[in-house]
Amino acid sequence: MAAQSSFAQKFTDQVLGTIREHDMVAPGHRVLIGVSGGPDSMALVQVFMGLKKDLDIRIGLAHLNHMLRGGHALADETFVRDFAREHNLDLVVERKNVAEFAREQQLCVEEAGRNVRYDFFNRVACEKGFHRIALGHHQDDHIEQVLMNFVRGTGPLGLRGIPPVRQKKFIRPLIRMSRVDILTFLDEINQGYRIDGSNADTSYLRNRVRHCLIPFLEKEFNPDIKAGIERLSGIIEQEDDFLDRMARTALENATTSRQKEQIDISIPAINTLDRAIGARVIRAALLSVKQNLRRISHTHIRDILYFAGKKGESGKSLDLPGQIRVYRQQRNILRIKKEATALRTLGRHHKTRRHQNAKTDENPGI
Repeated sequence: MAAQSSFAQKFTDQVLGTIREHDMVAPGHRVLIGVSGGPDSMALVQVFMGLKKDLDIRIGLAHLNHMLRGGHALADETFVRDFAREHNLDLVVERKNVAEFAREQQLCVEEAGRNVRYDFFNRVACEKGFHRIALGHHQDDHIEQVLMNFVRGTGPLGLRGIPPVRQKKFIRPLIRMSRVDILTFLDEINQGYRIDGSNADTSYLRNRVRHCLIPFLEKEFNPDIKAGIERLSGIIEQEDDFLDRMARTALENATTSRQKEQIDISIPAINTLDRAIGARVIRAALLSVKQNLRRISHTHIRDILYFAGKKGESGKSLDLPGQIRVYRQQRNILRIKKEATALRTLGRHHKTRRHQNAKTDENPGI
């Protein structure tokens, strides 16, 4: 890394401050850096290269070729390989046909790409013994995510945007740095990078937010809209954390039994809670069973609360994405369980048994 200018040093110091504020790494950690070859990831690598002695960490790189942009994707891969070789850094490269995966899983390309990337990073980290996975998300990504969530319709969690640390594993040291500052930093240290042409394609929601919505808001409403969104996100984060702590305590008090991929909750305990806390309790219970909240919407949470509050016979159930089935058990117990088989198959099995039992009742002599 070339000798740093005053700007580059200030940039590095700010990133170091973020790392320390959020306890992102500890001495002796091995950090896997996701590197696409774009400006964000190249800035991240350069910062870690400059800080690894002070932080007492070791770093390695991981690059996933999504096979979406033909020769451009191969050029990105070659660029990252050359950089790793030049700087004597360990590198793991994998290729995955994301478009084909998206078709197979019936996902949009963006969601398929995200799933494939995180699976890749997790596997490499596990196999190679990395303690943390560093990603290049920055302040502009965070602001764009808040707006994307807002226009889709979201609650407090969505308005928090991109967290600096997730699952105590994924870290985002650049989350307080702007895109402009990142480009300036790279220019100051003479570090090249690759440009992803798809970032200009406004058929993607994120790009429409970046190239259309934010400039419009800056021009017509508030030239400092990004700072305003950053403040809003910070306020919501603090309040959301407080309410989540209350919800976790309430969940512990309401839980009657807990097993792997299953939790039993007292229905009377849930029904006595304020509805806002009750919704968070259900969300926390789902998270403990499902391990993530992907494809779980506010409607699902509302339906479970209605299901719990509705007087009726035990044995009724409610199906959710991710093979989650919610049962109303005897003794006023709500059971949330991740089934081992697809719910469609499970449902057919139940119907088949009921159908067979009905025949037996009608024909007792057979």
